[in-house]
Amino acid sequence: MLTLFIDTHTTYLRLGLVLDNQLLKEEKTTEKLDHSTICLPTLIKLMNETNKTVQDLTDIVVVNGPGSFTGERLGVTIAKTLAYTLQIPIRTITSIETCLSSINLKEETYLSLSEKNGYFLALYNPQKELFNDYFYLTKSEYSDFIKNNPVLEVEEYDILESVKFAHQKSSLNPHTVNPLYVKKIEVLK
Repeated sequence: MLTLFIDTHTTYLRLGLVLDNQLLKEEKTTEKLDHSTICLPTLIKLMNETNKTVQDLTDIVVVNGPGSFTGERLGVTIAKTLAYTLQIPIRTITSIETCLSSINLKEETYLSLSEKNGYFLALYNPQKELFNDYFYLTKSEYSDFIKNNPVLEVEEYDILESVKFAHQKSSLNPHTVNPLYVKKIEVLK
């Protein structure tokens, strides 16, 4: 099984190819360019360097947010397009689940992921089950929140563990895959 992993939810872009539970190759860019200008060329580079083609893909895992409004839309659109045209399964994983996949929790804990103006949060138990909807707090709200709640800030994750976590979920119809918007975009405030 050859899985394409796509993550465009933040300022960097991460793509990976996983073959039978082994990470073949990962591309991570930290350039400040638009993801829309580098995502497809980076995907082509990844495929060329591993001597694979998109026709070799057997499924796709995409990070659908929360995160950058535009970044989420881009990654999800590319993943949906490939899954639909290649007629292969697609699964989603949230940006917080990518980090959750690589850690063990001892108690119910809020996992938080920072962004430029605040934090995305969700409450998980040790069995990695979500207890509430994702929500967003500004930096000042977050400072108050962490005084009374168990919070673990997460950032880094392992692509292979994320793909394994996503493979525990059912595949989706590409038409039903959508970005996970938690925070209103600035223009709507």
